[in-house]
Amino acid sequence: MAERLPSLIFDLDGTLTDSKPGILGCLREVLVARKMHDHGSLDRFIGPPVEQWVAELLPNGSEEERVELAREYRACYDRVGWSNNSVYPGVDEMLKQLHGDGFSLYVCTSKHEHFAVRILEKFGIAGYFTAIYGDKIEYESHSKADLLAGILNEHAIDRGLAWMVGDRSFDIEAARANNLRCLVVEWGYGTPEEWALADAVAVTPADVISLVASPPAARRVNSGESAAIA
Repeated sequence: MAERLPSLIFDLDGTLTDSKPGILGCLREVLVARKMHDHGSLDRFIGPPVEQWVAELLPNGSEEERVELAREYRACYDRVGWSNNSVYPGVDEMLKQLHGDGFSLYVCTSKHEHFAVRILEKFGIAGYFTAIYGDKIEYESHSKADLLAGILNEHAIDRGLAWMVGDRSFDIEAARANNLRCLVVEWGYGTPEEWALADAVAVTPADVISLVASPPAARRVNSGESAAIA
């Protein structure tokens, strides 16, 4: 009997597309409009749900104030931020090969789902995915771990075979919470400290193909070191 292929669940920002210009551009716009300054580097807000960084920026704010800040950011992102994305070199080719080889591909992102679909459709890569899951205002939980659990349950994905593919600690934490392996990509927004927590590290999109297709003992981890993955 042929060996079953693992399902691959991809993060979006920093993994498939470079969304930093649009995210930080809109963040700066709303913070300047509110005369909110001196927050240091905004890069830390790429990855977590909007609700998380809104709470950090308004630690003493009311729920209504936090909701309004999130609304202002999303209005900017809806107007112009989403379009300031670009697909990383090699990603389209990677997805095309994985899809053609029979891998089941999914997207799990903390970005609102309609933005994720719009971005993937713009670049012509939405069709590679069995399903695209993103956050929604009406969800009780905005946790990536809970969003990932929904994908796994709704599509009856075998956790023992599946991979979460992302670039930040948020992706690793979501994978761990759902008993999944996590492969991180070096071209995103993560740090070496975050990469060290993953089961495997891909330097290029081509590495993703070889890592998920190889038997555990042959997988390359941490930028070139060989190791078995449990």
